[in-house]
Amino acid sequence: MGARPPGWEATVEGTGTVGLVVVGLGGVGSSLLTGVLAARAHLVHPFGSLAEGGGSGRAPGFGPSPLRAAAPLAELGDLALGAFEVREDDPYRAALRAGLISRSLVDELRPELRKIHAMIGGRQAPTRRHLADALAEDLRGFLAHHRCARGVVVCTIPGVRAAPAKQAFSASEVREALEQNADWITPGVVYAAAAAEAGCAFVAAGPDRALCAPGISALFAEKSLPVAGAGLLGPDALLRETLAQILAMEGMQLAGAASLSTRAEERGASLWGGPDRTSEMGLGTAWAGGAFELSLELRGPVGLHLAARALDAALLVELAARAQRSGAQEWMDALFLSPLGSASPREARTVSLAGRRARLLAELPALARSAGREAA
Repeated sequence: MGARPPGWEATVEGTGTVGLVVVGLGGVGSSLLTGVLAARAHLVHPFGSLAEGGGSGRAPGFGPSPLRAAAPLAELGDLALGAFEVREDDPYRAALRAGLISRSLVDELRPELRKIHAMIGGRQAPTRRHLADALAEDLRGFLAHHRCARGVVVCTIPGVRAAPAKQAFSASEVREALEQNADWITPGVVYAAAAAEAGCAFVAAGPDRALCAPGISALFAEKSLPVAGAGLLGPDALLRETLAQILAMEGMQLAGAASLSTRAEERGASLWGGPDRTSEMGLGTAWAGGAFELSLELRGPVGLHLAARALDAALLVELAARAQRSGAQEWMDALFLSPLGSASPREARTVSLAGRRARLLAELPALARSAGREAA
């Protein structure tokens, strides 16, 4: 990863308490909070997190180094955990309902999980602008209570999967749409507006194309805050890209791919964050017009992968806030399905995941230097 910049230790120690507020206590949200508590209590190793575990296996020296080795990310012990949910709830009950983490581990963490009382997100308000203001007030209260230096809101709830016909291109248009209860305003947009108003960075972890509107990025740029998203990259997309890369190495092309989630089919709905099995089937073109099929299957709780990636995104966007970055953090595109929109021209998105990951890693030294100057 290279030599650490001067003032590294002071930069890490100067992060202060960071408020991490998760919107939605479904499988991803509850697993994120439970996993953070388990990792900082040394009950589990943070495998799966690029920031903490580096994505490595148990073999020493295998896999990439944790991102923490390249940048002064906030420590897990410095995180003050909070949540929003539509009804009164806590991560302990939510984790048991989700069933993604072993009951024994959840029970061991019960005292800590029960201390995190979810703030009520669903409430009556004349307009969505009023609702966003009320949620922002709750966020300010949370940050003040825990004496947080900064805050990060991670929104795990899904929204619309197709880009709305009408989008906002400026911060004022977003505020006007909230005031008028515009059809394209999703709950994620309301929480994004609340986060910006409360001075918090924002991660659009759930798949919500409404958050890709250029006006959302402009809203955070106006407040000098970073925003990242949208829709965390799941194992299905990773498997699809793996198929394409393997075939490309052999001079062949991936002509088509299909995903199958057994749990989603059984329930007759498209679920996010918890299919029991994900299959990736690819059709590859071969010599003389021939073709063959290649299939990969991933079994296990996909929500745990997404929870780890949500933590990575939260730690990275908090570093961006310390480095005085604002608006859409395009260098974080490697973690997401859909890039955030921007009112100003931006570089074309690097097609390959490897290229996007390389860009993310290349950005870390500059962020570390900027964060070091701010800490000094």
